[in-house]
Amino acid sequence: MKRIALILILIALLALLEIKGFKWIPKQQREEFLYFPSNRFVKTVTAGSDLLLADFLWIETGSYFGKHRKSDKLYPYLYHMLDIITDLDPKFIPPYTLGTILLATDARESELALKFLDKGMRDNPELWQIPFTKGFIYYVHDKNPEKASKWFLLASFKKDAPEIVQKFATWTLYRSKGVELTLQLYSRLYEMSSSEIFKEKAIRGIAKVLLDQSKQFNKDKGYHAESLFDLYKYGYLPFIPQIPGGRFKIENGKVIFQQLQ
Repeated sequence: MKRIALILILIALLALLEIKGFKWIPKQQREEFLYFPSNRFVKTVTAGSDLLLADFLWIETGSYFGKHRKSDKLYPYLYHMLDIITDLDPKFIPPYTLGTILLATDARESELALKFLDKGMRDNPELWQIPFTKGFIYYVHDKNPEKASKWFLLASFKKDAPEIVQKFATWTLYRSKGVELTLQLYSRLYEMSSSEIFKEKAIRGIAKVLLDQSKQFNKDKGYHAESLFDLYKYGYLPFIPQIPGGRFKIENGKVIFQQLQ
């Protein structure tokens, strides 16, 4: 009975939307946008069925995108659709990840995509996926590794962020800042943080830089560096990073962080 009642509510909502909510849409396109009224209107008529309607509209957005991808490849209302869905359900993540990538790449609206991701971060500050997507758009679409590194780094310090996120952060920092500033940044983050999780992520970031430089040394010289001093001596490191309570070292081509007793 509850499911039937929800379906009836949805049908009633859609009927009301068809009558009153579409003045913003050009007349010739109203049939295609039957389920996408203006933001202001939809908030007044959902009657507690926000999540149900958001799921339904996400499916309709997929249909809209697929139809235009096979025809004119124009998506003038994609941003509005994503905006409506996340007004109804701010915690619904796919519009912020998949949706913004389509908005930036297929619809060629990277500025709107970045603006939309700011909305997502305001509503979901704990998630790593949204700042990561912003970094992805800056790097892949806008070809801006400096701005990308900022958002990859922010994503890497979020709880539950996978290790690959920090690898993206370190790599784009290399591209934009160089080895010296990347090491300084991670060292500074370690010193400033009171969180053991953040300290561990900073250590991993430094270790990744040292490992990459060690691999480059091996590629250039044909043998492994025996110590970090070798990397410094031959110009692969601008300095040897120091962390209170521990030290980095190289063993058999691997970088190890050793806690000091």
